[in-house]
Amino acid sequence: MVMARLGYGVRLLGRDCLAQTCAGRSVERSVIRWRSMTSEVRPASSQLFSVEQVQAGISALAAAGYDTETVWEQRVVWGDHDQFQHVNNVHFVRWFESARMWFANQLCQTPEFSDQRRQEINRGTGKSFILAGINVRYRKPVLYPDTILIGQACQLPLAKDRFILRAAAYSLAQQTIVAVSAQDCVTYDYTKLAKCDIPDDIRKALESRATHFDKKL
Repeated sequence: MVMARLGYGVRLLGRDCLAQTCAGRSVERSVIRWRSMTSEVRPASSQLFSVEQVQAGISALAAAGYDTETVWEQRVVWGDHDQFQHVNNVHFVRWFESARMWFANQLCQTPEFSDQRRQEINRGTGKSFILAGINVRYRKPVLYPDTILIGQACQLPLAKDRFILRAAAYSLAQQTIVAVSAQDCVTYDYTKLAKCDIPDDIRKALESRATHFDKKL
């Protein structure tokens, strides 16, 4: 294996790493020992929770009315903590945001959507939807290390030009839902920079992943 990085004169020759600074300073040699890795081998940090625990989390979200095909997995990092020694509340909003974009991506992965429509919906170049507001209710504090599963579903009934996307954050460490949200999404024509009625293709896709929620947040 030979790899060169211009500007710093770094080359990897087999297992030897020769590093030389561009200012002509002393040459440093070090030996890098490589451990063969296969696609089945994963670091210990990614094996904190078993497949059975993940499946139990998805089943719990399904029992609460959320779509199992658009579940988003979010790992908690140490830097998410604040001075009160738990994950800061603002991170939940970001997690729900990432999950919402994954929901939009999966929403248009059916034959009814052309490649152009997928691009319009996911890149905001045609008729898509945007967030008008979000309400989050926090049930339990979250601590590192943990992995969060976010389940989502469109709330019935849909309005003319908007819909409510409901979501729940399930903690694998605590084995329960730790936060829920209601996101007010408005359909928007990015070419006209104005609200629009929910397009037929989006409405049909949303209704296929929708449910009636008996409880408010």
